[in-house]
Amino acid sequence: MKSLFIRCSQETYDLAHALAKKESRSLNKQIIHMIHSMADEKNVAVDKLLQESKEAVEVIKNEPEGATVEINVPDPKWGLSGLAETKKQDFPD
Repeated sequence: MKSLFIRCSQETYDLAHALAKKESRSLNKQIIHMIHSMADEKNVAVDKLLQESKEAVEVIKNEPEGATVEINVPDPKWGLSGLAETKKQDFPD
């Protein structure tokens, strides 16, 4: 089992608790549910990512030495990275 630590604003924290309460889930279960729901919506799966990586390695191995290989890098908003919190936290001075 792995741990996931999330830093967020008070507003985001309150929203997460409100969503969890509305769905009758703990905060942890709600976040896990949202991650899995978004992965399903975006058609993202760990097995799929691993397979794509293995295929890219096979392409490189099969090219002649010194050949240029073009590898498609996913958009930075692809997968779960598009869910990242972007608000700046305010700290009193």
